[in-house]
Amino acid sequence: MNPTPSPMYVFRLHIRPKGGLANPSVSFAYCLREQVLGVGWQTYSDKVINSWADYEAEASKVHEPGELSRVRYFHKWVKADDLIWTRCPAGHYYLAKVNSGWLYLTSPQAEDADIVNVVRCDIRQVGAIDKVPGKVVACFRPNRTIQEIADDHMWEYSRQLWNKLSGTDFYPPDKSVTHSVFLYLGAEETEDIIFLYLQTKGWLVVPNSRKGDTMSYEFYLIHRETRQRAGVQVKTGDSGLNVEDWKDRPEYVFLFQANGLYSGGPARGVECLAPTEIEIFMVENRDLLPRSTLHWMDHVGLGTGPSVDVNAQGS
Repeated sequence: MNPTPSPMYVFRLHIRPKGGLANPSVSFAYCLREQVLGVGWQTYSDKVINSWADYEAEASKVHEPGELSRVRYFHKWVKADDLIWTRCPAGHYYLAKVNSGWLYLTSPQAEDADIVNVVRCDIRQVGAIDKVPGKVVACFRPNRTIQEIADDHMWEYSRQLWNKLSGTDFYPPDKSVTHSVFLYLGAEETEDIIFLYLQTKGWLVVPNSRKGDTMSYEFYLIHRETRQRAGVQVKTGDSGLNVEDWKDRPEYVFLFQANGLYSGGPARGVECLAPTEIEIFMVENRDLLPRSTLHWMDHVGLGTGPSVDVNAQGS
């Protein structure tokens, strides 16, 4: 998918070489040493590549047209002042500010790394995963080499995180972007909060029920006192929940949509949890929450006042 129109873009890039030594550790070390990020698809030619036309002419001799689609995307869309999230083989996250357009840089080291179609960058380690929003982490799950992180909130967070990491004010804040703590939490982290909330209401979670392939619920509950059974469905992002889809079930049903996107009328045996209700629980029970959740609460000022301290220590 092509990026949406924007003054600059934020991307996610996998460093997963298939050519050269095919060793991600070697490739990532090369990127850090040379301060470049990019992809492979070498020309395997002695001809000097001075332009994109030169590259396409040579590369098309050894690669099928479909194989070059990621390089064409990289060349067309990644420009100076864009930001790129990437991750090393050990699982540590990095954020890079792009300082150039596309270049074809080759050397014995670049060929071993299979990183030849590149942009020059300033690459900074982000640190604890607490500072990486769930939506950014989720973008690393698809196998495609590079993709845009097409989310206004992740776009703005990445810009302000870069300012913190670099000690600059390069990217001015966009005050039009609103903030909710759930925008920064991953799906599993959001489920954990609902998990904790319902346990404080007397509901016990059946641990083995938290398997995605076993039922239509995120997890199954039994009330401590009444022994009533219940199921829980949690949605984040723009995926709404229709109450009509959950009525007339033998068990009670709790629904949670992080943005309050519920439809359908009230139904007996179905309870929609309001995001504000869960936020109040989070503020009143900070000592029950994971440290990563506290980081994002502080980032959006939930219960503590405004804060943009992206350098808070993680667990």
